[in-house]
Amino acid sequence: MTNIIRKVQNAYLQGRLISAFNSHAKPFLYGLKYVMHDPASKLITLYCPDYIEPTKDNDEKKIVERIFQSFRKMKEDQKGVSDIYRPSSLWQEQLDDSYSYLSEGLKKNDINKFHFFLYNFGTWKKYHGVESTTLIRDNMKSPLRRQYLKNVMFYQQLKNWKWFYNNRKSISSLTYPAHGNQLGAYIDKTFVGLGSFFNEIYGSILSELLDDIDRPVVADLGAGYGKLAYFTLRDKNDSCFIDFDLPETLCLAAYYLMKSWPNKQTLLYGEGQYSTEAQDQYDLIFMPSYEIWKVGQDSIDLFMNKNSLGEMTKEAATNYIYYITKATKYFFHMNHDIYPNIYSDNNRGLLGHEYPVPKDKFKLLFRYPDVGHMLSQGGIDYSMDIFLYLYERRDSWELSK
Repeated sequence: MTNIIRKVQNAYLQGRLISAFNSHAKPFLYGLKYVMHDPASKLITLYCPDYIEPTKDNDEKKIVERIFQSFRKMKEDQKGVSDIYRPSSLWQEQLDDSYSYLSEGLKKNDINKFHFFLYNFGTWKKYHGVESTTLIRDNMKSPLRRQYLKNVMFYQQLKNWKWFYNNRKSISSLTYPAHGNQLGAYIDKTFVGLGSFFNEIYGSILSELLDDIDRPVVADLGAGYGKLAYFTLRDKNDSCFIDFDLPETLCLAAYYLMKSWPNKQTLLYGEGQYSTEAQDQYDLIFMPSYEIWKVGQDSIDLFMNKNSLGEMTKEAATNYIYYITKATKYFFHMNHDIYPNIYSDNNRGLLGHEYPVPKDKFKLLFRYPDVGHMLSQGGIDYSMDIFLYLYERRDSWELSK
């Protein structure tokens, strides 16, 4: 409730309250429009599963036990780290509420409760910040809102995606593994999530940056459960992916990607030391954000950040960007660029154009609005303020000229 009140206050202060109200009215208005004319009826079937009990097979148990022990170690060590590595007030409230199954499972040494959350996070009934579970669930509650969900949120995005590629790609390109009991829709019998369309587009663009690298090393600060990483690296035969994140969300990414790529060698926090040398030994590395200082110099080909830098304090964001720009050849991020987050202590987060990326070391290749957010509501949303930035290290750029 506190988060909701703060969002309303921020929208009012930023002059977006009417726009925000209109976005909540849209499901009903669009639902009425599509009651009599439903172009998505034969193509799209909404899918919103309920919770299911986890399987008990040995491979599943081994993965969950490893992540559970790593989570215990991360939370113990987190107590002694600097405040800049702790979650902002915005995220702490999210963790206390939506991730309670993880914290309570750890407190009571109840791995079954911990496992239940991992097994069902993709259809979780509380918003946890890494997937649009509540957006879909809320719009499944009435026929009008289901029409909106099907025709605007899925069908319109499908048309945008097809237009982007001029129908050169198959719908099968949009699917991803459903580990974690993912909700979404079936389009022509292919499972698709709300985030499929532009994660596939951005993942494909980023993947092309790595085409001439035999074993690309990709890092992400705050990867959620790893969807963008999946779309970026799914066609790479050999790669290393490193995720730096809060312990709770890191558990989701570790579970999802270890399940998606079971043959990859994985290093979890507490199982061994992270170093640049570990990038040659492991294909998947999951480290709490306070380990980012070990990332080294010139060790990463592509460093990504989606949304989380804009959800941090100025001091935390500045610290992370220091290590990112020290390590990487390419830096891609998508974050708020017009309306900053205001936290409970009235501190203000940085906007994308304010990030202290050293201009003498990095060239800005592009800055574009996130078309996925801009067109997701069935029209052009000018209150959308997420922009994409791609930087390249200048010495690399000079050599390529």
